[in-house]
Amino acid sequence: MAKSGLLIAGVVALPILAGAMECVSLDGLWDFSFAEGAAISDATGAFAASDKMPVPCCFDLTPRYYMKRGTAHYRREFEIGCDVPGAYLKVKGMGIRARFWLDGREIGSSKLAFSELEFATGPLKAGRHTLVAAIDNRLFAASNEMFQPYYDYLGSGGFYHGVELRLQDMETELDRLYVRNRDYKTGKIEIALRIRRAADGSDVVPDAVEAQVSFDGAAAKTVRFEKGRATLNVPGFRLWSPSTPNLHRVRVKVPGMGSADARFGVREFKCAKGRFWLNGEAVFLKGVNRHDSDAADGYATSRQSMWRDLMLIKGLGANFVRTSHYTPSEDFLDLCDEAGVLVWEETLGWQNKADQMSNPEYIALSLEQARLMARKSINHPSVVIDAFLNEFNSRTKEGRALANLLVDALHAEDTGRPVSYATCRYDREIANERTDFIAYNLYPSWHQEIGTATTPESLSQTIRERLGAVARIFRERHGSDKPIMIGETGCYSMYGCHDPAGAQWSEEFQAEYLGNAVDFAIKDEIVQGVAVWQFCDSRTWFRGGADIRMRPLGENKAGIFDIYRREKLAAKKVRELFTAP
Repeated sequence: MAKSGLLIAGVVALPILAGAMECVSLDGLWDFSFAEGAAISDATGAFAASDKMPVPCCFDLTPRYYMKRGTAHYRREFEIGCDVPGAYLKVKGMGIRARFWLDGREIGSSKLAFSELEFATGPLKAGRHTLVAAIDNRLFAASNEMFQPYYDYLGSGGFYHGVELRLQDMETELDRLYVRNRDYKTGKIEIALRIRRAADGSDVVPDAVEAQVSFDGAAAKTVRFEKGRATLNVPGFRLWSPSTPNLHRVRVKVPGMGSADARFGVREFKCAKGRFWLNGEAVFLKGVNRHDSDAADGYATSRQSMWRDLMLIKGLGANFVRTSHYTPSEDFLDLCDEAGVLVWEETLGWQNKADQMSNPEYIALSLEQARLMARKSINHPSVVIDAFLNEFNSRTKEGRALANLLVDALHAEDTGRPVSYATCRYDREIANERTDFIAYNLYPSWHQEIGTATTPESLSQTIRERLGAVARIFRERHGSDKPIMIGETGCYSMYGCHDPAGAQWSEEFQAEYLGNAVDFAIKDEIVQGVAVWQFCDSRTWFRGGADIRMRPLGENKAGIFDIYRREKLAAKKVRELFTAP
């Protein structure tokens, strides 16, 4: 069948690759309306537009709807030049919950904020079609909700990184390749084919197919795929690492099913003997926690702003970023692949309580989000850690049970990555049974041991003693094989606020604090990594939250850069320590 020639606003959208599934962006201005306080359950897919709204965009950060909560409706029309047997809608991150209708028929819904979502449309006829979306940004404390009101980052409504439609020309068509590293020493990889059935979007696994496979634009060779998989060696492979972020591209063409390509890197990252290892060499993780947010645009970050952040992070001498505390966009992972930055990715969560750990719907949603995260990022060599549920209640049997399910689910995706989570419950922590390493979050003299920062000497002593004591607790509890790292540490400061004696919230105090914490982490024989909290100031609780006194101007002020990416004194201190011989 000839390509469908999907038109939007009179422009013919061309396919990404000849013979590949056609992908068309639906980004741009959509018809829009907003009902403050309205529930998404009352949405019908039909509404009278009163405004326009760009996609991607956080609608509740735009002037007319600033900080309002309720349900927004979006509408976009598109035209198809000929019949197609199937298609699917791809949503690249939304918040906080969504429903979708195509030509008045509901095609899907989700509570998985930040996740990359897919909704099958079924067959589509030639002509004009109407897509409607409802986005609900209200916050609830119910145990089945993924985004809780107390999370220490702003819950924002809208489409974060765009929407696209992928059209199938064939009843059964190759959609994507999953590339898994099998031996970094020989360049051996495994390629798995994702083949979709057009009618319902389900996956098809043929017993055997022969395909044409080419690497890096070289001549194709015939390869037999059994059960959708084949193992082969990358010709002339070059290893991926932070210092040499070499990337390869593979293209697979299956007769009668089209073609797909993937970019990937050859590397191995593992935990053993109490250390992290990259391509057979021990590596110390030096990095930051980063919210994927912008001062003006919130979570609708551009590739330009992501690249700016990565250059600032690399300029610190860091080799590592933790994508706190939700799944990162694929645009960001693409840039990390290219920049040579190691990535810890994790599912949505922050100090989730015990009642959620036993809620069947929440458990199912958490597992689904973890699987979607791992599958989206599987081809990205920068992603070396899969994690989940920052600081959840890991003291309880319910927390341990969910942690075990999530560890097993992520291991089952066969990414080759270590799996863990960051805990702040080290004294009675019981959920690290199956994790591959230990990460602990600790803020001595700031959130804990209040009153011990009265002199530089007492601050230094408290930070070093407490960070060291917790590392030793975990070493004694879990043995010497699991690496141990600091997932978060830091304190707050106000950009431009200075005090010669280092008063709390001054830039001087934060630099002093992180100077002690990072110096300890680098020199300690047990600790194998540190992620500073945090890269830059970020939006959080607005007129409320867990403690309104701790979030001036609705921001978490722990950044070593401010929300506009202006450098604080702490950034200079971290750079000094990260780049020291």
